[in-house]
This record gives sequence, C-alpha cells and structure tokens, in this order.
Amino acid sequence: MSGLLLTGATGPVGEAVVRVLRERGDRLLLSGRNEERLKELAQAYDADTYPADVTTPEGAAELAAEAERRLGGVAGLVHLVGSFQAGPVMRTPPADYDRLLRTNYLSAVYMCQALLPRLAEGSRLVFFGSPLAAEPLAGLGGYAAAKAALLAWARSFGHEVKGRGVHVNAVVMSMADTPEARQDRPHLDFTHAVSPELVARAVGFLTSEAADGLYGSLVPVQGRFGFSSALAAPPPRPGG
Repeated sequence: MSGLLLTGATGPVGEAVVRVLRERGDRLLLSGRNEERLKELAQAYDADTYPADVTTPEGAAELAAEAERRLGGVAGLVHLVGSFQAGPVMRTPPADYDRLLRTNYLSAVYMCQALLPRLAEGSRLVFFGSPLAAEPLAGLGGYAAAKAALLAWARSFGHEVKGRGVHVNAVVMSMADTPEARQDRPHLDFTHAVSPELVARAVGFLTSEAADGLYGSLVPVQGRFGFSSALAAPPPRPGG
C-alpha cells in the first residue's frame, strides 16, 4: 500500500511506525505540530511532511487537501494524535477536559470528515485507544473518557464505511516504553509497557492485505500490562 497519511507522527510511537511503513516501501505524508521533529523524520526516512493542527476542523481540512495533492490520492490514515492528562476531578480544569476530547477524539472525527470524500475503496484507517477506556482508573477519568469516545465512534464509523471496502480498526495499546517516558516516570516498572516497535508492527498489519477481514476491530498491543488488585493472587513464578 502507498499514499498513507500519518497524523501525530512526531509522537512517542511515530518514528517506529514511519520506519516500518517506509521499509515496506509506502509513500508517506507525515504531519504534526512539532516542525523541528518533522524535519528530523523527513531527513531520516526520506518522507514528505506538512505541519498541521488537526484538533480544529479547519486544520484537518487543510491537511486532507494537501495530502491528496502530494500523494496523488490517500490510501489510508494512521491517526497517532493524542494527549495524556492525569488528575482528580476537583483539581482538573474544564479546559483540560476540553483539550483531551479535542485531541484524543474530535481530531479523528475532523480528520475523517475531511478525508472521506478523498478515500479510495479499500483504504485503511488506524486509530489508537487505551485499555483504560474499558477499565478506567482513579485520576484518569478525562483521558479514559476521551479514549472511550474515540473507540466507540471508530467502531460506529467502521460500520458506515465497510460497505465501500474501507477498513476502520484501532490498536489498543498500553504506555509506550520510550526514553522520555522512562525519564518522566522513573518509579514505574517498564517491563509492563509496550515497545513502539511492537505497536508499529500492528500498524503494518492493519494497513496491509493481511487485515482484509478486519472491520471495526480493536487489536490489543499491551505487552505485559495488566490491572492488579490487593485481592488478587500474585502471578505464578517461572517453573512453579
């Protein structure tokens, strides 16, 4: 497949996804708000770039038109746009809830409204959810709600467009194991995180003919992540 648009390409798993798709020979247009990082990716992977803010309908429409012009048609979207925010309800400003919804959910809506008239039959759309959407934890309600909205919407949208052969699927991933994440959270056990490379392989699958039978699927790529409780028994020891 060629002619893929990657939004949020400057995020934590963006480079790994770019690498997998470029090694396969795909033509890519990379977009994001970090222009310096876009330049680095363009030089490293010989990919075209276009800075844009797709958390507004205007920004999404501008990018969709540019993608069609530069790629000669859009065969798919990998929507890596996202934002994280933690905090209890009484200490989270309303503006943070608004930002979480616009970034994690509405950006996908805006992008697909702008792209849909331009998509060819058989196009692939990939979004990114979180296991917190199904099992939210304390202090993570805003983020979990935004991801839950995204996944519910993506599955509904998938039913709308599967008749024309458009595949809408999502990767449900846990925290990515990146140098930045390790620096920000030195107390965490990152053996329970997932590597960007594993996420990228799933994207490669979902944007290939191997995923022809998938419409509206939620593909878990979560490494060893799991919810725990003081009431739960510890996992069995190796050999025990």
